[in-house]
Formats: sequence, structure tokens, C-alpha cells
Amino acid sequence: MKKKARNILLITLGIFTGIILYARHNFENDKQSFLELKSTAGAGDIKSTIDKMEELDGYANPIINILYYKWKNKIYSRFVTNNEVIENTSGNKIVNDISNIYRTYWNSQLLKENPETRTDSILYENVANYLISNKLTPLNKDSLLKIIKSDVELISLLEAEGYHTKFLLRNGFQDLVIWDEETTNNYTVILPKDTIQTTVIFIENYHLNGYDGYATFGSSTIGGWAIKDSATLYCNKTEYDLSSEEFEVSYLKHESIHFTDLNDYPNLSSADLEYRAKVIELMHCTKKTIYDRMSQFINGADSTNRKHSHPYANYCLIKNLSRLVFDGESEMDYKKWLEIPVESINKAATTLYYNSEKTLLKDKNLEEII
Repeated sequence: MKKKARNILLITLGIFTGIILYARHNFENDKQSFLELKSTAGAGDIKSTIDKMEELDGYANPIINILYYKWKNKIYSRFVTNNEVIENTSGNKIVNDISNIYRTYWNSQLLKENPETRTDSILYENVANYLISNKLTPLNKDSLLKIIKSDVELISLLEAEGYHTKFLLRNGFQDLVIWDEETTNNYTVILPKDTIQTTVIFIENYHLNGYDGYATFGSSTIGGWAIKDSATLYCNKTEYDLSSEEFEVSYLKHESIHFTDLNDYPNLSSADLEYRAKVIELMHCTKKTIYDRMSQFINGADSTNRKHSHPYANYCLIKNLSRLVFDGESEMDYKKWLEIPVESINKAATTLYYNSEKTLLKDKNLEEII
């Protein structure tokens, strides 16, 4: 190789190496910080998310920094400057109108700093006015307002238009999911006490995907939910590779244990149900997914309100795991968990599961175990 060509090659390799090293600079720390910011938004605290952004000058890692500013611009456009134009994906005017009513409600409530000041009265007033003004209900306003919170009128209306719905109350928000395409498959799921046959309905095409999907532009959404009586699971198909461990463990096992727990322990609270489902995940996760799940549980942990089942369950899970793994209080430093072997986390999670099982078998009517 000629000297000139060799020098060009060496310079090229040097530049390429420098780019790689630059792209890796502080990557894990910045990634965790950014995920924590998104978790705050996904939990419904947009006010704190924006406050943190005001104090943040960006990230040292160039890749994370680009992603952050792209996301920040979206957040400001939606919640600060209010100049975002949302494009509905449905060609149905009624679906679009109802979706916009819910988005308006979410926007106002997500910006409230104190969750106790959140209210759904304006939401239901707007829904009632819409139904009456468009002659979409036979009821007068007084009669409609008496039943409006049951959502039966909206369910009937949207189903008549050919759409599927799920109304929920999550983290203090009235929530709504609307979709129009789904497929079905059957699975056998092995759990510690049972092997169950379950039907999974895969949601293929959303037109509205919950308050957290709205708050985070889709980075945090409902993964799915369980229907006890029919042993049926609903799954957000876009969230999963169906051949992955994430689907097999963090979806199928997580959701399926809700069936057995709802039947065996009918009074157990939502937070406790979620706690046991997350413990099941950590019993079976391998190196492929376990540290990502730990990151999500740490970033999403919050002990301030037991009624917010996922954040509260995350907090209790990390607290109880920390006592077994570190012999101390809640360890919220993700980097320290990276030093713990997968098998140790699996073993600690197994201990937590059987400890909770022992408690519940003494009294199957317990409401709380965490």
C-alpha cells in the first residue's frame, strides 16, 4: 500500500473511531436521565417535566441530546405554546370529535401540579353537550348527566360507528382507548401455580391511546390489560416483537397472573396485583431484558399515592428487592443494579413472590400485602 493511501486510511479510521467514542460519551447516564424525564411525563406530571426541562441545558451525549431536543420541542408545542396541530387518524367525525374532547381534558389536567386538584367534571360536561348538540343521544341533559360517568352512552355510540373502546381510570385520569382493527391468537402460559390457556386480542390500529400516550407522544402507552371472566388479554401489538422475551415474560406472564390472582385473591388491590405481576417478570427475565425492566421500574417508582397502582408497585418492588440484594433501603441508582448478576435478581424476585404467596394463603381476602 502506498504511503499516501495508508495515511488516508489511518486518518479515516481515526475519524471513525473518534465519532464512535464521541457517540458513546456518557451514553448510559444520559439515557437513564432522559428515560426518567419521560417516565415523569408518562406518570401524568407534565408540570414537573417542563420544570426539569427549564433547568436542563441538554445532554453531553450527542445522540441523546438530539432525541431530547426533538422531544422537548414536541412537549412545548403541545403544552406550553399550544401551537400544535393534531392530525386525527380516523376518518370518522364522531371518533375524531370525542378524541379531541379527551385530549383537551388531558391537556388541562396534565398541567396541574397537585393531583388532588384534578377534576373530570369539565370532561363529562363537554361530552354531554357534544352528544346533545349533535343529537347523538335520546336523553335530555339532566338524564344524561346522571349516567354519563358510566360511559355507556359513548360505548354504545362508538361501537355503533364500528370502533372498539376501553374506558379506564388510571393515575387519577379518566382514560380512553379507541381502535378499529384487531386479531386473535391463543397461548399457553406457565405460571408458578398454574398453566393457563389464554386468548390474546392484538390491537392493530389505534386512533386514541390513553393519556400517557398523549403525554409522551407514544413513548409510554398501555401495553395491554386482562379480562378476568373470559381469560382474555388485550395487547398493544405495536409495543411488542411477538417472538421476544419482552412479549413472553413482560406481557404474557405479567398479564396472565392477573387472572389467577383475581380469582384466588378477589379483594387484592390494583397496586398489589401489579406488584406480583412485576415480581413474576423479574423471576423469569434473562440478561436480554432484566436490566431494562429494572430501569423502567426505578424510573417509574413513586410512593406518594397507592391508588396510582403502577408507580406505587414499582416503588415497593424496588424497596423489597433492595432489602434482599443490598441489605438496605430502596436502591434507586440504576448503575448499582447493573453490577448485580441476573441470577441474583431472579432469586430475590422468587423469594418475594413466595413471601407474598405465603401471606395471601393465610387470608385470601386480604386487600393489601405491600
